Amino acid sequence: MRARALGLLAPLLLAQSPVRAQGGWPAWNGNAVQDAAEILTRTQEDSLRTLLAPARSRGVDARVITIRSMRDYPVQAASIEAFAHGLFDAWRVGDRPERDGVLLLVATDDRKLRIQLGDGVLRLEPEARQVVDDSILPWFREGMRPRGILRGTAGIAAWFRPGGVAYAPPPAPEPAFSPPQPAYTPPSSSGGGGPVGVFLALLGAGGLVAGGLGISAYARNRPRDCAQCGAPMARLDEAADDVYLDSGQKMEEYLQSIDYDVWKCGSCGSHTLHPYPRMFSGRSSCPSCRYRTVGTTRHVLEHATYDSGGREEVIRDCRQCGFHDRDVVYLPQLTRPSTSSSSSSSSSSGGSSFSSSSSSSSSSGGGFSSGGGASGSW
Repeated sequence: MRARALGLLAPLLLAQSPVRAQGGWPAWNGNAVQDAAEILTRTQEDSLRTLLAPARSRGVDARVITIRSMRDYPVQAASIEAFAHGLFDAWRVGDRPERDGVLLLVATDDRKLRIQLGDGVLRLEPEARQVVDDSILPWFREGMRPRGILRGTAGIAAWFRPGGVAYAPPPAPEPAFSPPQPAYTPPSSSGGGGPVGVFLALLGAGGLVAGGLGISAYARNRPRDCAQCGAPMARLDEAADDVYLDSGQKMEEYLQSIDYDVWKCGSCGSHTLHPYPRMFSGRSSCPSCRYRTVGTTRHVLEHATYDSGGREEVIRDCRQCGFHDRDVVYLPQLTRPSTSSSSSSSSSSGGSSFSSSSSSSSSSGGGFSSGGGASGSW
């Protein structure tokens, strides 16, 4: 009787514990969406699969998984980056030689998430960072995790739609042979080449730049009429316009990320505010206060080598609201030049522990990631 009771309880106990694959990783259920944390409704799961359908129809292996905590799985992963990296390779995400798999992982109890990218789509790291900051984290911080997962998945799926950043074909390869050029080309007397031609080309380019700057300056300084009473407006100087700026806008001007112009009507007293973002300011928008007051610093923790990838620490700090974020980005392994058979053979024999352990998966078409992607916490 006792053995029979234990036999009846065993399935219930297993059902309440996280399902683990070989090696301790979560077991894949074969679907593009796997909600192990049980925070999604069936309708929301269907919506996620619908969003991923265009990418998967193109052969892109894009998946979404939620778990409660990384501590539920006995694997050697001390961070969300290491966990997503190992899970990506354990699941062999990216079932083509292009290795263009994408995995969105959410650990609800750990309050961490990660978009893991395959080696074939590492160029999408800036877009992944933007999806995490703008489409997922704002909703998570409001307690709406399903909405954030839906928005984030929509942002990922947009990469692979016609016109998306991942849809453009790769550039055409350079020709293997180019005809020899003459050692000396005499200058042309018609002015189309030589020093005269170069001078005329530079003069034309300078004219275009000057014309563009002139148009921009006119658009900013042109006379304006009040939309309320029709009277002429005047632009206030830098000291006077501070009265009409909030603290975040004043910080943006102090950091020289955005310059604000305030135009005021001398008749009715109404005013208008016009922002002019400055290029190459080194500042980005804050995911918390939304002002362009975030500075980013990078520190290489481990340099990438021909045998293993590296790690880079990315720290973001907001001067306005105090937002602070630290992320560890995995740098891809260096590729040895394949100029000879000996160098290519040495490259294939080297590699990190992940590449050697995935040799069987590569033969069966499995994907691989060097650790690229974007993380976030809330």
